[in-house]
Amino acid sequence: MYQNIENALDELNAEDKGRYYICNCPECNEHEAFIYKNNTNFVQCNRENHCGERMLLQFHEKQHTNPALKRIEKNFPSLSDDQKEALNWSMKVFSFAKKGLQSEAMDNGYRGLSKENVRQHIIDLQNKEVMQYFFKKTSSLLGKDYSKNSWMCERNILIPLYGEDNTVDRMLLRSSINPSTEPKEIQLILNPSKETRDFFVDIPKDSKSIVFCESFLDALSFREIDDNCGFVALTGAAKTRQVDNYIRKNKDIFKGKQLCMAMDDDQAGRDAAHKLTNTLKKQQLDGNIATFRYDASCKDPNEFLQMDRKQFERRYKRKVQQLEPIKEIEK
Repeated sequence: MYQNIENALDELNAEDKGRYYICNCPECNEHEAFIYKNNTNFVQCNRENHCGERMLLQFHEKQHTNPALKRIEKNFPSLSDDQKEALNWSMKVFSFAKKGLQSEAMDNGYRGLSKENVRQHIIDLQNKEVMQYFFKKTSSLLGKDYSKNSWMCERNILIPLYGEDNTVDRMLLRSSINPSTEPKEIQLILNPSKETRDFFVDIPKDSKSIVFCESFLDALSFREIDDNCGFVALTGAAKTRQVDNYIRKNKDIFKGKQLCMAMDDDQAGRDAAHKLTNTLKKQQLDGNIATFRYDASCKDPNEFLQMDRKQFERRYKRKVQQLEPIKEIEK
């Protein structure tokens, strides 16, 4: 029994194929079962000579059996009932969309990043009509109904930012419908009940390197060539306060790692690198800090990756020799 169809599609690793979904068979677990969109209660395995099972999916929507909603109700009592429902709904949509929705922008590579890389983190809600529906459903959280704003509804690329409790804090929005729209990225707070996290952090236990970047796409550029690369990614060059606190509270995570400053090659990026390097020094974590150097025509990692992937990879993999150690940063 599943909570709802979104929960079933997520757990069965479903892929949108137009009129139907291809998914894992609940019986044999092979990715060869299908669910037609006009009959989402029925799933059939396509492996007729090996499995071929036909099953009915059962759903229930009762709030008291929904652990995610119960957690939201417990952790964020100041949210209204509508806001709690909207936050829970948006998290289900994000979870489903990462796996269950087709995406021309994501599946053909996005800004030099592979499908496997971006699909774990970035969502494509595809068109303005879906964005209108999304904004209408989350208007109680956003404090405004953007569904009638055509410029906002063009921003179909969503990057959710999760807090320490694994609840969505805010989201970054970009556009593949109109890539020339400015500004290229905007941010909206999705949980108005607390101070939301304004940076991304993902540091695998076995990572040898941790890069500090000015944007999430820059961080994924390093993850593109090193699956175990840890990263801390800002959501703007000026937003270093929360990262400073995170480093001080979690200094053991950074010990013994190759730390790499890969901020944008402009004054704002240099200022951010200066602040974070000083924080690392105060925590006695400055023994192995380096700065990532760009070619003259590039100012950030994602731009470098798109321009010359091979050179970007060589620069990263030979960082011990090629990265310039930071001894003292002058503002």
